[in-house]
Amino acid sequence: MENYGTCPVCGAKAYIQQSMDPVKFFYSCPICGRYEYYVRLTELEKFNLNHLSSYLLYNGFKESMNEYRYFTTMSKERCDEYNIKFRHGDVTYGHPVRLENENVENWYPKTFSEKVDNILLYLNSRIMHMGEYVKLSKEEMISCFFVDRYDYKDGNCAKRTDTEIQAQQNYILNFLVSRNYILSPQSWAGGENERPVTLSPEGYDRIDSIQKNMVDGKKVLVAMKFGEDTQKLREMIRQGITLAGYVAIFIDEVEHNDFITPELLKYIKDSKFIVADLSHQNNGAYSEEGYAMGLGKPVIQLCKKDVKLHFDIAQKNTIIWKTEEEIPERLKNRIIATID
Repeated sequence: MENYGTCPVCGAKAYIQQSMDPVKFFYSCPICGRYEYYVRLTELEKFNLNHLSSYLLYNGFKESMNEYRYFTTMSKERCDEYNIKFRHGDVTYGHPVRLENENVENWYPKTFSEKVDNILLYLNSRIMHMGEYVKLSKEEMISCFFVDRYDYKDGNCAKRTDTEIQAQQNYILNFLVSRNYILSPQSWAGGENERPVTLSPEGYDRIDSIQKNMVDGKKVLVAMKFGEDTQKLREMIRQGITLAGYVAIFIDEVEHNDFITPELLKYIKDSKFIVADLSHQNNGAYSEEGYAMGLGKPVIQLCKKDVKLHFDIAQKNTIIWKTEEEIPERLKNRIIATID
């Protein structure tokens, strides 16, 4: 059965497909993107919906001809089963991505300044040309501005009034305008259901600083074997790190004047954490991981299935992969779940 209804996360009008066995709903929401919800399991109740609505806006999979990914509350085992079929060409069930509460909470900004940075980056992604206004719907603005739709207190969840929601939305909007980060007309046709905004020169200046800090503060050295036979592996690791919001550093891609060993050690020191793929029993990768661990750096370890790890690190929690294609999503999720 197919129809239109209300998205249970953000309240926007969404396209809904219903399956009766088991009872589940597939939503295509203009705000939250594509996601599947198993109603009988009431798994959305495990999430803070204030956080989930922003997470889906910023990270969701929007409708497109080539988009097979969608978030789902189905079991990890079922996701793995469908993804194996997808990798072998069966797109019947699409490409499910398990919706994890831990990932939502790890992503959700902890400070007001982080929220402002995210808002500006999101607006930048929506505005094609400088000076161009983009119209945000009421639901999009609430999720974009990290406005709370619900009150969580003593284990109970209660819907806030429209007046309370509007007041918090205006508080954020007025702050952004007062700091000259955005420009928004005082009056416009369309009432409160949509709001035209654009970035100011000061807003673009802050975005430049944010993006510079993201690069300088989010470098991740990758320790692995380099060569033509590992080119695909390299790009899948790079993709996973990028999806998590970090910048992958491969030492053979870096221009430098020092000898490679001092430069390598410098990048290990400067990296927030290290990703090491040990599939090829590469001595350099083992050494780089050991040096990073000695500095107290977190290390995310990968290895191809059936490759025997050195006994010193064999007990470490490792992403064991069968095909390179599965690395990006698994690596992204591990970074989000384990790195501050």
